[in-house]
Amino acid sequence: MEKIVRAGLEAEDASEGRGEGFKPRRFERREVRCPVRVRIGNRQYAAYLDNASNGGVKLRTGCQIVPAERVILQIPDLPPIKGELRWVSGREAGVAFPLVDGLAPLSDWLEERAPERGAD
Repeated sequence: MEKIVRAGLEAEDASEGRGEGFKPRRFERREVRCPVRVRIGNRQYAAYLDNASNGGVKLRTGCQIVPAERVILQIPDLPPIKGELRWVSGREAGVAFPLVDGLAPLSDWLEERAPERGAD
């Protein structure tokens, strides 16, 4: 598990232009403020989404996150989503979602919450 977290932190550094292997993000991130429940391993956390994309989320909890391989995210109005812990930093974590049948699990949910473009 330590390898996963370390690799995730290195990937986060690279995605923010801090590492040699910089790669642009695959999906556009959107600011989202939404309370969620997340199970990481055998522990459950009350959390808030900070941002989300079709590929995953960044979440924040009120206590230290204990890294584990299994992640299940419960977002209001959606069935539970299985994910993969990519990085942990104290009370924040990045969770990636696999595409299911070529579809991103948050696609419609994000569209419903997107700010109106071109609105006055």
